[in-house]
Order: sequence, then C-alpha cells, then structure tokens
Amino acid sequence: MSGLASILLAQGRDVSGSDLKWSPETDNLRERGAAVRVGHDASDVTRDLDGVIVSSAIPADNAEVVAARALGVPVVRRLHAVAAVLDEYSSIGVAGSHGKSTTTAMVATLLRELGFRPSYLIGAHCPNLGGNAHLDRGDWFVAEVDESDGLFTEIRPTIAVLTNVGRDHLQTYRSEEAIRDAFRGYVQGAERVVLSIDDPHVRAIAAETEDALTVGLSSDATLRARDVCHEKHQTSFELVFRGESLGRRTIPAPGAHNVRNALCALGACIAAGAEPGAAAAALDAVSLPHRRFEVLEENGVTVVDDFAHTPEEVRATLRAIREGWHGRRIVAVFQPHRYTRTLNMASDFGAAFSDADVVIVTNIYSACEKPVPGVTSTGIVEAVLDATNSSVLFVPHKDDVVAHLKALIRPGDFIISVGAGDIWTVTEELAHFLKEGSFCVA
Repeated sequence: MSGLASILLAQGRDVSGSDLKWSPETDNLRERGAAVRVGHDASDVTRDLDGVIVSSAIPADNAEVVAARALGVPVVRRLHAVAAVLDEYSSIGVAGSHGKSTTTAMVATLLRELGFRPSYLIGAHCPNLGGNAHLDRGDWFVAEVDESDGLFTEIRPTIAVLTNVGRDHLQTYRSEEAIRDAFRGYVQGAERVVLSIDDPHVRAIAAETEDALTVGLSSDATLRARDVCHEKHQTSFELVFRGESLGRRTIPAPGAHNVRNALCALGACIAAGAEPGAAAAALDAVSLPHRRFEVLEENGVTVVDDFAHTPEEVRATLRAIREGWHGRRIVAVFQPHRYTRTLNMASDFGAAFSDADVVIVTNIYSACEKPVPGVTSTGIVEAVLDATNSSVLFVPHKDDVVAHLKALIRPGDFIISVGAGDIWTVTEELAHFLKEGSFCVA
C-alpha cells in the first residue's frame, strides 16, 4: 500500500490515507505530501474523493469503507488499482508462492543497470533501489503480483513471470488444485511468459503454454544455471541460454532458490528485449530486499533475519546455510505466521527444519487474524520433533527468546530468525548484544 501511494504521488495525484500506527513508511509518505492519519475514521472520507483504495486486510465493516459506500465513493481493491497503473505501461508482473519480492527487485535492478529507466512496485523495502517503489521515464513497469486474496488473475501484464506454485493461502483457495488453476489463469492473460520449470506445477503450466521462456537448473530449460557453487553469501554458476554459454556468473545471494530467482529476473529482461550477455553481466549488481537473508551481525557468531514463513521457504533458507556455511551449528528461531496457515500446514513444517541443529518456536503471530480454537504453535513443535533430530524449544513469548539464545549460544553458531511477523526484533536485539561485546567468541 505504501508503494502504491508513492507511485500515485509521483503521478501528481492528491493522496490521503490512514493506518493503525505510525511507521517509517507513513512518515515518508507525509514528507512527500500525503495526508496520512493514524486510526480509521469515517469523517476522513469525503464525497470529492475519486476512490478509496483498500488492502486485503481491511474488512467490509471498516468505518472508512462504510462511509465511502454511503457517499457513493468507489471502493477499489489494491490489486485493481495496481492493474490500472500497469495498463499505462509495458509491464512485467512477477507472481509465485515464494520469491516474488526478491525476483521483482532483481528485475528492476537489471533493467536499471541496462538503461531501461524502469518504474517498479515491490512488496519489500529494497535498499539498493531506494525503497519499494519508483516512477521513472522508461516504458517498463515492474510489479510484484500478490496472490493471497485471489484477485491477481485480473492483472494482465505484458510479461508474466511465475517463480513457483506452493501450498499456501488455503483460506482463499481451499485446495491446491485451486491455487494451480489461479496461477495458470494469470499466465494465460499475458503476452509473453517466463516460467521457472524446476517447480513441477510450473512445468505442467509450461507444457500448456506456447512459446514460454523457461528457466531453471533443469537441463531442458531455455535459460539455465549449471555447476552451481555455494560460498557463504555468494553463489556462482555457469549461465547457459539456448545451449550457448554466457560465462560464469556470481550473485551476492545464497542458495539455489536465489539462483532460480535470478534466472527468472534475467529471463524477464530478455523477454523485454535486453541483450542476454549484457543482462547476464549485470547480475552482480543485484541485492536482496530487506528481511531477505539480512545479515545483522557476523563476528564469530553469524546472526541473520529472514522473511521465510512457509515450509518451502524455511527449507530453502536453511538449506542455503547448510550448503554455504559448512560445519556451522544452525540455530533457527521461528515465529509461525497466521492461525489459518498453522492450521493447514503445521505438519509440513516438521521436515522443513531438517537442516537446523536447534529450533526455537514461539507463539503464533496473528497478522490481524482472530485465534482459531485449538490452533497453537505446539503442533509445529511436535512436527519438528517427529521429523528431525533437532533440539526443539518452545518459548511462547517472543520477548523471552533472547535470554534463551544467550544461554545456549556458542562461538561459530549461525543464528537465524524466520517468520513474516515481528520475530526480527529478537535477532536485532541479539545482534546488538553481540556488538556490545558482552559475549566472547574467541
């Protein structure tokens, strides 16, 4: 929402809005001229508004939504507003269950490095791009396309990128088949398509899609990476396009999942008309968004925060550590995200933590959901105990986790927080503790 507001401001629109609390995003919007308020109030909605744009987190009985409908002011869903913006440009829409923000940031970075002057809208803060949104003079607009509320099938990008298809947002789709059908519909609405076929569901979509540019580690991908080498924060590989080597390339990001993200981004740029060799040469300029394997401290103990919150994402992130940091003890601190996700996927989290030596699980971060009777973090704790050899601790209150970490930390440990909520505060506090020199790692 903050990125969309930034784009509308840059287009010269008058923008007002409300949020539940102040944040760096609301402060930035105010500084740029938006009338931002804390708290939702019907009196903030007036008849002269062209529309009230709402996120999926806003219920129909919200005071401002009710006031808008009473005054005849259109209530516009966020993705519909994004679609209206994209209709004015040649567009690249990045969709998928995982890796959307990272891939979108990579596409924007590559196009910027190649002189395309792209505009972009990303679901995470990107330090190397100056934020999460930007309006520029080029023909291309790059946008992250979120599938969580089911509206993304109405986006019709020039180029559709599909990173993967996972089992998530079952409160919206009800079945895995429905999720696959939604992504299939999204792909079918685009002029050109970039598909990451290492994912079996995406491979099935590719088989039905004429002239798709396929990417991946698979030997039959049009654009592929081979001979992948993991070395801490960097991953290198040979890049092959249509059977011809583009040389060995390195991205400043760990893990095979980020190689796939980079291939999707590179494929999108090629589909947009970039020369493959030049686009490949720009890969070293990419960087990860905020809370995507973000290093907070590295002084004998490595402390990282990551947004991973589904079983697939957790598994990929921990595998990247195991492959890039050989022999390190991995301590994972996990805050489950949403009651509905925990209800539907608790057992799937067990094997996801196989690469962790120690797992600390906290209470569920609700993300504005109401508690579901009988759904707690203990289901995940039991799943990890059943599926792994990890030592597992259940620390219900997030604020107590740092004390546990201080008690068990060892020199050489790799400590990572994972979750889409506010678990980052734990590793941030731990990193500050280590910076202060209170813990001796010699």
